[in-house]
Amino acid sequence: MKKMLNKVFKQGSKPPETGGRITNETVAEHRERVLAGGRKFKYPLQYTKHRVLIISIVISVLALIVFVGFFVWQLYFAQAYDKFTYGLTRVLPVPVAKVDTEMVRYSDYLSELRSAVHYLTTKEAVNFNSADGKRQLDYQKRLALDKAISDAYIAKLARDNNVNVSGKEVDDFVQKQIASNKLGVKEDVYKQVINDYYDWSFDEYKNSVRQELLSKKVNAALDKDAKTIAEQIVQQLATGADFAAIAAAQSEDPLTKVNGGDVGFVSKNSEDPNGLIAVASTLGVNQTSGIIEGTDGFYLIKLLEKRDTGDVRFAKIFIGYKFVAQKLASFKKENKINEYIRVDQIENPIQSQ
Repeated sequence: MKKMLNKVFKQGSKPPETGGRITNETVAEHRERVLAGGRKFKYPLQYTKHRVLIISIVISVLALIVFVGFFVWQLYFAQAYDKFTYGLTRVLPVPVAKVDTEMVRYSDYLSELRSAVHYLTTKEAVNFNSADGKRQLDYQKRLALDKAISDAYIAKLARDNNVNVSGKEVDDFVQKQIASNKLGVKEDVYKQVINDYYDWSFDEYKNSVRQELLSKKVNAALDKDAKTIAEQIVQQLATGADFAAIAAAQSEDPLTKVNGGDVGFVSKNSEDPNGLIAVASTLGVNQTSGIIEGTDGFYLIKLLEKRDTGDVRFAKIFIGYKFVAQKLASFKKENKINEYIRVDQIENPIQSQ
């Protein structure tokens, strides 16, 4: 027994004296001897836990650094546009450019690019691995980045000038599109068509609609020069000036100005983003409209003929918006547009062939 006790306590504590009894007076002393023998097992375990915690933190930090490095490489060097990368940019508000003082979100750029690539791949059978396809991809990247930059600047102008687009305006526009589509499809089918053609969810589509409406409002509100020209034309028409003559002289639509603005007969079911057909349908023959705020400029139209089917023939005068485009051009000249990815200027490969 004595040999066994010596073996147990040989690492520190003194064995109890032979014949000693544990009494109320000696219990504290005996307890301290036992605890002293166990401390050699306790403290090394504490040190081990501390080391595990430090190692875990180091591994987590290194993993985060690797992830961030890979993510940055994917965006700014490889310029990946896959669905996973797009999803990350929607969560992490990383920039793709800066215009004036406004950051341009990478997700907005990828939304436009992915939509165009999806449409060209699935509907036009473009092979982006071919030489022509790679040129088309470079062209689409340029278009997507220019639009993302323009949209960001328009959003800034909207905030600075208290221009807003309500959720109701977006919903009304979408419902009008659904009601006027030529296929007569319902909302669920329309959502599927949007996804099939543009690879957008319905929320992404509504966000695109909101941006289009905001751009229209900002341009119409701030393009004073274009608005002045349109108002002067209204005054000329009111004093008896010939609509066709003004269209030939001042309209900025090269396709119709040579015909005095005559667009010919248009089906009532045709695409009508500027609302020209809708306005023409309310006019009497030879009656002229007021100024129409379109998506790309101001319009004035004159109804020439109307059929029982609802189809209409009208002439138009178009004065395009220039304010935002001119501001962006000046920013580019003054190096106030910084792009964080390399996207070359390239002509439309289809038109250049």
